[in-house]
Amino acid sequence: MTGLVYKEWKQNRWFILSMMLCGFAPLFVLLLMRGEISNIGNAPLRIGGLIAGFLVAGALQMLVLRGDDRKLWGYWITATPEGYKGFLRLKYEMIFAMVVLFLFSLQCVDRGYCAVAADMGITEIEEVSGIAVPLCFVQILSRAIDIPFVYRFGSKKGSIIKMIFMVTGAVVISVLMILNAEHFDTVIEMCKKVFNVQNSSLILSVCLVVCLALYYLSYRITCRLYLKGVEQYDH
Repeated sequence: MTGLVYKEWKQNRWFILSMMLCGFAPLFVLLLMRGEISNIGNAPLRIGGLIAGFLVAGALQMLVLRGDDRKLWGYWITATPEGYKGFLRLKYEMIFAMVVLFLFSLQCVDRGYCAVAADMGITEIEEVSGIAVPLCFVQILSRAIDIPFVYRFGSKKGSIIKMIFMVTGAVVISVLMILNAEHFDTVIEMCKKVFNVQNSSLILSVCLVVCLALYYLSYRITCRLYLKGVEQYDH
C-alpha cells in the first residue's frame, strides 16, 4: 500500500495541492473585480468566486482518475497484494481528502479575510463560507456518481453514459414536476418548516451521514464493476 500511496502522490500531488489554491478563489475574484465592488457588492463577488473554486476543484478531483482506465494497469493492480480493492479504496480516500482540503482552505481564507476586515473597522463584511459545506456535500455526491462510471466504462465513454443517465433523469423529474404542479405550494411549505435556522445543525449532520454512506456505497459498487470495466477498456 505504501508504494501505491507514493505513486498517487507523485502523480497527482499538484492536483491535490491545488485544492488550497481553489480555496483562495473568492479572494482572487475580489482582487480581479475590485472596481465592481461598489456596483455588485462584496459578498456576491466572493460567493461567485467560491462557486468558481468549487467547479475548478471538482474538475481537478476527476483528473486524479486519468490514466487508470487501461487494461495492463487493471491486470497489474489486480495481481498485487492489495488488489484492485485496495487501489480503489486509496482513490476514494484521496478524493475525499481533496474535498476536505478544499473546504478547510476555503474556511480559513474566508474567516481570515473577515478578521482582517474587522480589524480595519469594516463591520459590514460577512462570512460566505457557510455555503461551502453544502457545496462540499454536493462534491462528495458528484464524485460518488462519477467514479463508478469512469472505472466501468472508461473516462470518455463513462462521461457520455453518465450524461445520458443525467439527461434522462432530468427529463423524468421535469415531467413529474409539470404533472404535479398543483402540489408545489404544499411542498414549499413543508420545506420551509423542515429547513429552518433552528434545524440547520441537525440537517447538516444528517446530510453528512447520508453523503458518507452513499460515498461508501459508491466504493462498493465500483469494486463490483471494476473487473468488468477492465475487460472492456480500449487499451
